[in-house]
Amino acid sequence: MMKISRTHRTASSRLGNCDGFTVVELMIVVGISIAVILAIVVAQVGTIRSWNGTAALLDIQREASLGMEAIQNAVRPSGALAAVPGAFGDSLEIYWEMPGGAPDSLANKFYLDGNRNLVDINGAVVASHVDSIDFFVTGCTLHIDAWLSSDVDTPNRTTDDQRIQMSSTSICRN
Repeated sequence: MMKISRTHRTASSRLGNCDGFTVVELMIVVGISIAVILAIVVAQVGTIRSWNGTAALLDIQREASLGMEAIQNAVRPSGALAAVPGAFGDSLEIYWEMPGGAPDSLANKFYLDGNRNLVDINGAVVASHVDSIDFFVTGCTLHIDAWLSSDVDTPNRTTDDQRIQMSSTSICRN
């Protein structure tokens, strides 16, 4: 007959009589689980904030580019330009030119409305999120400075606000 050592018997009897986990073991598992879950949540929140900030920046860059392009497309074939003070900042008036050289009729107009939108003569929104726009006219050359911003839907936090300045120059070809 084979003799079983006492240590072996104690270990095997412990495994056979396992009624569950001890309180200390449960507390360690719960603590580790909470730490892992918190780390995942913090990483997720940081990723979402970064994503929203980048999306807002891309949005205002796209808006600025579209607005500048619309103004440039209207200025190039024109004959005369005029920068006029408006209610919410400068406005730009673009005129067709008669063959004799005198400005004929208003071809287009760009101005800021009260909702931070750059609007054309027909009332169509050309760009949004515009804080300010300045038009500088010298002869038939137009220089535009525009500031656009977005608060990324968090008005209580200013640290995630996105803001850009865009400048452009356009010349009448007629």
